[in-house]
Amino acid sequence: MEVERALKSDADDLAYLIDIAGEGMPQYLWSQLAEPGQAALEIGASRAGREEGGFSYRNALVCRDRGSVLGMIVAYRLPNPYVVGELNEYPEIVRPLIQLEALAPGTLYINAVATYDAARGQGVARMLMLEAQEMGQLQGCTEASLIVASANKRARHLYLQLGYQDIDSRPIIEYPGCPYGGDWVLMKKDLAG
Repeated sequence: MEVERALKSDADDLAYLIDIAGEGMPQYLWSQLAEPGQAALEIGASRAGREEGGFSYRNALVCRDRGSVLGMIVAYRLPNPYVVGELNEYPEIVRPLIQLEALAPGTLYINAVATYDAARGQGVARMLMLEAQEMGQLQGCTEASLIVASANKRARHLYLQLGYQDIDSRPIIEYPGCPYGGDWVLMKKDLAG
């Protein structure tokens, strides 16, 4: 297994995996943008193939085994200062996430990490997290941050093992297909030490 920068040709994998990481929220939001007959994941792949924006292949790393993508991570530095603007301009279901992101300006933000089912339990997510944190340090980030559903026990366990700590939370606003209730939890880790 090798971790490397994602390629534009990985856009389909990135869209599928970010939907897993985003608890189905990405596909729900993309479905709102789709033209009649267009699949939501097509919108996601198009967005992943962009040259700019947070969800871009340029901000992604993938773990490959013999050419096949096993998992991915999307990570980038949040702006400092983080300007929210008019919160009502965002879809209601993402507002809690925006509010939490605003509490972590200048951090390396782990937007999403996910693996295909067949690759779970093999250390892929851990490898991706460690590689992204190292890249963040090289970019001058002294902290890393992420947001996870409070009920996502498996992911929370990994993040706690890696040294992330709960900072704040906001209630999840449920959407069609939402697998969890509870809260979105902002977690941070010191990268300086």
